[in-house]
Amino acid sequence: MRRLLFFFLCLFLLAGCVQQSILDDIQMITIVGYDVPEDDESDGLIKGIAVAPQYQADGRIDNTVFIETAELSKEIRSQYNSESPKPIVSGKLEVGLFSRELAETDGVIGLVDTLQRDPSIGSRVFLGVANGNIEEMLSANYGNVDTGTYFHDVLTHNSKHGMLPETNLHSFLYSYFSEGSDPFLPLLEMDGDKVKISGIALLNGGKMVGELDADSLFTFKILSERFSSNDSFSVKLGPGKYAAIYNIASKRKIEYKRAGANKIHIKGNVLGVIKEYSGEELSPEALNEIKLTMEKDIEKRGLEMIKTFQELEIDPLSLGNAVRSRTRGEFNRDQWIDEYKDMDISFDMDVKITESGIIE
Repeated sequence: MRRLLFFFLCLFLLAGCVQQSILDDIQMITIVGYDVPEDDESDGLIKGIAVAPQYQADGRIDNTVFIETAELSKEIRSQYNSESPKPIVSGKLEVGLFSRELAETDGVIGLVDTLQRDPSIGSRVFLGVANGNIEEMLSANYGNVDTGTYFHDVLTHNSKHGMLPETNLHSFLYSYFSEGSDPFLPLLEMDGDKVKISGIALLNGGKMVGELDADSLFTFKILSERFSSNDSFSVKLGPGKYAAIYNIASKRKIEYKRAGANKIHIKGNVLGVIKEYSGEELSPEALNEIKLTMEKDIEKRGLEMIKTFQELEIDPLSLGNAVRSRTRGEFNRDQWIDEYKDMDISFDMDVKITESGIIE
């Protein structure tokens, strides 16, 4: 009985030590952005933009934007608090963005490290690079919605149902610190009164060194991971003749041969359904033409992409990790990149069309 009372007493005391926050008494930051200040005298400083939603009694959501400049991101947060009537908290943070200029010059790893060291920030926070004016992007009105939630929903939708590989805080840090991989981030830009995914930022050592456009997302996702998507892929068969493949499922297989010369062979498999076809009749010959055209198109794009990665000496496809899992001995990052940049890497596709939808 005494042990039971002692247990409940300890439980009560521990509960009293937890810091509590009442929602009406705090400012919940849901999205942050970092940029290089435009002022020439601000060399070495960082401009931070943070957005906190204000929920009104009538159902409206007003987004308060905080903009400050300092040497360290933690100093920026202190400055946010100096102009806020309520304490700033980051436990609801959903998205972290970096301007393209910042990503290309100073790099993003220092700011990413700051985010991951904050115990109130979860590892599922999305990261991205703003291809345009980041202050304008975060200050824009996207309707009666929390700005952070809006960006989070765009990235979630394109990751789960579209052609964007998932890029959150956890996956970024894993790729960055892994010896057999390099991180990448989605590129976002304004499109009228909306935000769209415009491609992928390629990073080396935390700095942006290249990019892939939106048309390359499908091929990149096939090369990088297994996935299923409700998105579509258009196959151009000739002037005014095309087909659209839906309900796509894909997986990749990597074969590594070290006998003689180092070689890597990537095998991609795609299953899909044709739901649109502009030709006269979807005959077996037409199905075979669609299959072969799609295979050649993806293979061509994939090989060009791999060649670009080798020239930039980056490994966003995590081929190094695949090689390390198949070899013995210590894996050395510098040695791997030295071999990888001149390695014979082949890629071929196998497309299977499982159905032809109602058009048949």
